[in-house]
Amino acid sequence: MKYKCPNCGGELAFDPSSGKLKCPYCDSVFELEEQEKLQTQNKNDAVTFIDEEAEDQGVQADSSEKANDESEAQDGELVSCLCPNCGAKIVTAKTTASTSCPYCRTPLVIEEQTSGVFRPKYVIPFELDEKQIAQVYEDYIKTKPFYPEAYSKKNVIAKIRGVYLPYWLYDLGASGDMVAEGEKTLTRMEGKYQVTDHMVYHVFRQGHMDFWKIPVLAASNTKEEDMNALEPYDYKKLNTFNPGYLAGFLAQRYDQTAEERSGRCTQRAKKTLSHKLFETMPHYSGIHKIRENLQTQNKISDFVMLPVWILDMKYDKENGEDGLIAINGQSGKIAGNIPVDNKKMWMYFLKVLLITFAVVFIVAMAIFMFVDF
Repeated sequence: MKYKCPNCGGELAFDPSSGKLKCPYCDSVFELEEQEKLQTQNKNDAVTFIDEEAEDQGVQADSSEKANDESEAQDGELVSCLCPNCGAKIVTAKTTASTSCPYCRTPLVIEEQTSGVFRPKYVIPFELDEKQIAQVYEDYIKTKPFYPEAYSKKNVIAKIRGVYLPYWLYDLGASGDMVAEGEKTLTRMEGKYQVTDHMVYHVFRQGHMDFWKIPVLAASNTKEEDMNALEPYDYKKLNTFNPGYLAGFLAQRYDQTAEERSGRCTQRAKKTLSHKLFETMPHYSGIHKIRENLQTQNKISDFVMLPVWILDMKYDKENGEDGLIAINGQSGKIAGNIPVDNKKMWMYFLKVLLITFAVVFIVAMAIFMFVDF
C-alpha cells in the first residue's frame, strides 16, 4: 500500500531520524499507526489484489508433433546394422545415434537416428578430450582415499566414454501469486514490566519470470538426478547440429518427446518462481506459506545434444551399488558415487593404529631409560 500526505497529497516516506512518516514536500510528519488507519479507510489508495487464472499455452517443437508410435523406443528394443568398413553385423539399442564397430573400432553415426524428427536442432560439442578428462578425474580421485582399485585412474580412463545425451531445451514464462502469513514479535519495557507484542500479517506477492533454455533429459535409460548435477552448460556455445560432431563418440536420440517431458520443465520453472516470491518476505520472524497459484505460458522446445563423459558400472553386484562417474564434457564439472573399499579403509586405520602404538612405545622406552628412579 501507499501513504499520501493529508496536507499536500505528497507520497509519504519513512524517515529514520524521526521514526515517523515524513512528506518530502511539506516536511509534515505522521505517526505510522495513524496513517495505517487512514489507509485502510481510504479505498482509493488501497492496493487491489487481482487473482489471475492463466491457461497454459505451451507450444511443442515440430519434432515432438511429428513423432509416431514407430519412433518411440521401448525397453529392450534392438536394431542391427552393418559396419561399412569391415561388414560386421552390429546390434545396438534402438535409440543409439552414434557408436563404433566393436571389431574394427570404426566410428559410426546412424543416419536414421539423426534425421527427420530425430535430428537435433543444436549441439554443444565436446571441449575436453581424454587427456583433460584424465586430469580432472585424477584431481577428483585424490579426495576419495578409499576408492576401490576398479576406480583407479588407469582403469576408469580406459573405460569411460564420451556420450552425447538428448535434451529438450524449453523457453517459457511463469507467473502467479503467493499468500503467506508473517509473524513479528516485539518486546519492550513498560515500567517494571516486560511486554511482548505478537503480530500476524497477511502477506501477498505476485510476479512473473521468463525462462530460457531449461534443460530436461530426454533419455529414459539415464538417471536424471545424476545428469542434473553436471549443470550448467554454456548455451552461448550451442552450434547448429551436424552429424560430424558425433563421430568418435556415443550418442543417443530421444525416446521421450517434448510433450512427455514438459511436466518436468514446468516443475522446475514453478519451483524457481515460488522460491523467488518467497525470498521477498524476509522481514518477519516467522513466515508460513498458505497457498500459491502458479502457471506457465508460451512453452517452446528445441531438441539438442549435450556432451557427457560417463562410466557406469556395478562395483558391488551383490548389493547393486551404483558406481556412476559423469563429467560435463564442456566444463569438466564432475559428479560421482565412488564406493568405499572396506578392506582398504580398515588397513589404513590399522596402519595408523600401529604407527601410533610404535610412537608411544618408543617415547615410553626413552622415558624409562633416562629417568633415574
